Amino acid sequence: MQKLRMGIVGCGRISDCHFEAIKNNNETMEIAAVCDINPTNLQKAQQKTGANPYTNIDDMLKFEKLNCVSICTPNGFHYENARKVLKAGINVIVEKPLTLCLKEGKKLISLAKKKGKHVFLIHQNRFNPTIQCVKKALDAGSFGKIYMITSNVFWYRDDDYYKNPAWHGSKKIDGGAFITQASHYTDIMNWFAKSSLKSIYTLGKTRERKIETEDCGSTIIEWKNNTIGNLNLSVLTYNENYEGSITIIGEKGLVKIGGVALNKILDWKFEGDVEQFCDVSYDVDSVYGKGHTPYYKSIAETLIDGKPFLISEKEAISSLTLLCGIVDSMDKGKKITY
Repeated sequence: MQKLRMGIVGCGRISDCHFEAIKNNNETMEIAAVCDINPTNLQKAQQKTGANPYTNIDDMLKFEKLNCVSICTPNGFHYENARKVLKAGINVIVEKPLTLCLKEGKKLISLAKKKGKHVFLIHQNRFNPTIQCVKKALDAGSFGKIYMITSNVFWYRDDDYYKNPAWHGSKKIDGGAFITQASHYTDIMNWFAKSSLKSIYTLGKTRERKIETEDCGSTIIEWKNNTIGNLNLSVLTYNENYEGSITIIGEKGLVKIGGVALNKILDWKFEGDVEQFCDVSYDVDSVYGKGHTPYYKSIAETLIDGKPFLISEKEAISSLTLLCGIVDSMDKGKKITY
């Protein structure tokens, strides 16, 4: 079987997760090309992968025969780079968020449909054994009615983080802490709620960091099935990434998922102790977790075998709708209704 030829655009800090994931799936795919405008990043990526290096995405798309390209650039460049890939008739993988604008996200999905290609949104935590186990319990009805889904994202990002690179904390390129730090959590909450949005109200503040966007905030979400959601966010936690958690409160059960990357089941309680404890917790090395490897495995199964992907284009837009609603409510200082 011929391997999928993969390209990577943007060779900064997150790209290592993609390099490793593709290497771990080397029976079905290989890194054929890497691209970055930063010569130091590009040289390091080329040395790590042995792939053909490019400083320009247009050249890469012109001279390489690729099956799929991963966009790992800063958030504000996702739309334009992904659009170029799709226009070239190539499947595209986009690191979260899909775009910083809902209209642009919908345009990408529409273009992909027109070209007969896929848009794969990176929300690798959906592939965590912990998340998969809880989702099975939800789908089996073990919780009964879902009353509330809460999340705490209490992380630490110091001044140096926002100075290097300077786009961190910018409105146009970064998008803010809800989009950059909390988007995996909002995606899981939205997935678990199993309903369309009814309303969002967000309060965000810039308390300490010298940035254009929020460094802490809280949002209240209501879905049309009457589930209430709440996410509390801070990047000012004293000197460490303290907590990243999601708690589901249901009629017949309660589960709390935590750990550095939603990799630990912290609590598992169900009516009559009918449910066995979901003993699938594991250790991780960073907040990125280990979900990129099964994520890429699933991409290969979709592109080679035609299997449905875990995050459909419709769900990608649903996730982006929630994120954009959070930011819209925060910017306007009012509740957003759907």
